Amino acid sequence: MGLEHQSIPVGEEKLNKFGDYDVQLVVDEHLPTLLVVASHLNKDKSKNKLIRSPSDITQLYFLDLGEDNISQRLSTVSKIIYNNQYLSQEMALNLGVIALYAPRERACEIMDTVVRLYLKIVEKLDLHMEYTLYSVITVLLDAFFDDEDEYRRLTKMMDDNTSQESQMRFASHESTIESLTYAEEDLAHTKDDLAIAKDDLAKANGKIADLEAEVKRLTDELNGR
Repeated sequence: MGLEHQSIPVGEEKLNKFGDYDVQLVVDEHLPTLLVVASHLNKDKSKNKLIRSPSDITQLYFLDLGEDNISQRLSTVSKIIYNNQYLSQEMALNLGVIALYAPRERACEIMDTVVRLYLKIVEKLDLHMEYTLYSVITVLLDAFFDDEDEYRRLTKMMDDNTSQESQMRFASHESTIESLTYAEEDLAHTKDDLAIAKDDLAKANGKIADLEAEVKRLTDELNGR
């Protein structure tokens, strides 16, 4: 599963990058892939299919953000779920899009609704969709909720109803990102330390040059020069 927001039409170069990513996903996961592009643009303006060979075909699916506001999108998904109608993968992904683009002033209210809708459909989701929605919603709960009790209540609801596979995969991904962040910070500190050491060395070399000049001057005086 790959989800990307695109602010400009998908051209040939970008489509080829999606193709490379598609192949890598298949290699890593050993499963069919679903590449989704969320965009406010009309999908007809973008290239959506790459055929490299009869067995190497990348098909992009566009999630049209359009001009509908989040409330309308949320209302549509809610009606489908509460009426127990068929929920397509694209419609399920709307929960992630709603969470991502929730207006800040209503984010907590909307996230509460998104969590409840997720809980109603989670048993019907395949593992990749479950992992995708769980990851997006969990990250955004952490971003939006300042109230610790509410945050814990909603994350507990998510964790209690999500498979261990998705939770472990998410935790592993978070751990990798955290490790990379620490590595970047360590590298930044190392660069700072090297810069300081280089500056100290330059100062030391300057002092040595001054001492050598002073030694030469005193030597010349002693030799009567």
